Amino acid sequence: MQRAVLCLLLLVALPGRPAAAGYPVRAWRQWRELSSHRFPGRHWQMYAAPEEAGWSSEGLEEARREAERIGAAAVLVVFDGAILAAWDEVTRRYPCHSIRKSFLSALYGIHVESGTIDLNRTLAELGIDDRPPLTAAEKRARVVDLLRSRSGIYHPAAYETAKMKARRPPRGSHGPGEFFYYNNWDFNALCTIFEQETGSGVFEAFQRRIAAPLGMEDFRLLDTYYQLEQRHSIHPAYPFRMSARDMARFGLLFLRQGQWEGQRIVSAEWVRTSTAAHSAPADSSGRYGYGYLWWRILSGPLKPLGVFSARGYGGHSIDVVPGADVVFVHRVDTFWDVRLFSSRPKRRVSDDDRLKLLELVLQAREAPPKEDPRLVPFRPVRGRPRPMHVERETLARYQGHYVLGRTTVEISLVGDRLLLSGPQMYRFGLIPCSQQEFRIEDVEVPLRFVLDDEGRPSGLVIEPAPGKRLIGRPR
Repeated sequence: MQRAVLCLLLLVALPGRPAAAGYPVRAWRQWRELSSHRFPGRHWQMYAAPEEAGWSSEGLEEARREAERIGAAAVLVVFDGAILAAWDEVTRRYPCHSIRKSFLSALYGIHVESGTIDLNRTLAELGIDDRPPLTAAEKRARVVDLLRSRSGIYHPAAYETAKMKARRPPRGSHGPGEFFYYNNWDFNALCTIFEQETGSGVFEAFQRRIAAPLGMEDFRLLDTYYQLEQRHSIHPAYPFRMSARDMARFGLLFLRQGQWEGQRIVSAEWVRTSTAAHSAPADSSGRYGYGYLWWRILSGPLKPLGVFSARGYGGHSIDVVPGADVVFVHRVDTFWDVRLFSSRPKRRVSDDDRLKLLELVLQAREAPPKEDPRLVPFRPVRGRPRPMHVERETLARYQGHYVLGRTTVEISLVGDRLLLSGPQMYRFGLIPCSQQEFRIEDVEVPLRFVLDDEGRPSGLVIEPAPGKRLIGRPR
C-alpha cells in the first residue's frame, strides 16, 4: 500500500515525457527508491512490456528505428537489472577495441585494493623498459600516470590507429603527469605491469575475477589474443571479442558500485575514482573527460545523469547512466578491421549518433516502474541454422596452413571443432554447414574447403563480403 501511494505521488510529480533538452533528474532520483536492485542471475530476464518498467513502447520503437538508421549492429538496454530493449544480435561477439582498457581498469582496481599493485611505483622501480629503450625521464612515470594516459612516454605502440600515430607528441615534449594524450603505449604497458605484478595473464584474470563471478554467458578465452608488434614495442595489445549481453553485465557491475549479488568484485572507491574525470576535456569534442581508462560526460543533457562510458573504435560502447539506473550497450560490425575481412563494408557510428540514440532511449521513460513488474526469460534472436554434424576424421583432414595473398592462416582441430587463426588476429570457430562448407563464427561469412579428386584439401575459399572472394592454397 505504501509503495502504491509513493508511485502515485511520483507520477503526479512528473510533468510528462522528458524533452531532449533535459531530463527530470530529481523525479528519477525519487523513482530509484522503487528500484529492486536486481541482478540477472544465470540468464537475463526481460520486462514483458516496457510499460511494466515505466517506459513507452512507442518511444523505444522510435529509438530502435534510429539504431537501424545509423547502422548499429546490436543494442542492449538494461534498466534496474533487467533487459528493457534488445535489438539485433546481442549474443554475437564483436571486437571490443578500446573497451579492453576499461576491462583492465577493473582488474587493476581489484589488485590495488588487495595491495598487489602500487599505483605510485615508477617504471624504473618496476623494471619496465621497451625497445628502443625509454629515457631516465620517461621511467619516472608512475603506474597512475599510465592509468590516466598522462605518462609523457610517446613511444611507438602496438594497435595504434593512423590518427593516433599522427597525433603522438614528440618524445620528451612532456614530463610524466603533465599532459593528457590518448596513448596506446600507456595502455599496453599497463598489461605488462599487471601480469608482472600479479603473476596472472590478463585474460585468465578477467575470466576468473570478473567473467565467472558475473555469470557471463558468451565469454571465452578463445575470443582473446595478444597483438605483439615488435617493430614498434615489446608491450602487446590485448584485444577482446565479446557479446552485448556480457558487456551489459560488466556495465551493471559498475552501476552497482562494484558489487554483484552481495559479493564485492571491485571496491566502490575504485569505481568512483576510475570513472571520475582526471583530465578534462580529453577529446576533440570537449564532451568527455578521462579517468582511469574510462570516459565521463562533461557537458550536454546527459551530464546531470552522471554518464560514464567504456568506448571502442567504430562506435562500440558501454554507457552507464546512474541517474536513470540504465546500462546502454552499443555495438557495430567492425570485423572489417581484421585484416582477413578488410573488404567488408566499413561501418562506423559516430559519438554524436550514438549519444543521440541513447537520448532517444531515455526520452522513452514516462513513469516509475510498476510495483511488481512482470518479467520473462530473455530469448535472444539468433537467426543461424543449427550446426551440421561432421565426423572428426573429416574435420581432421582440413588441418594445415593456407596462404591467402599476403596472409597465412591456420586451420586446427581443437576437441571436435575447427578453428581459424592467423597472425595479429582473433581465433574463430568454424561452424559446419555441410561436409565442406562452414560458417566463420561471429563474422558470419562462409568458408568452403576445395577437395582434389582423391578427397584431399587443395584449397579454401572465404567470401568476406558479397562479390568478394579470398582463395587460399595449402602451404
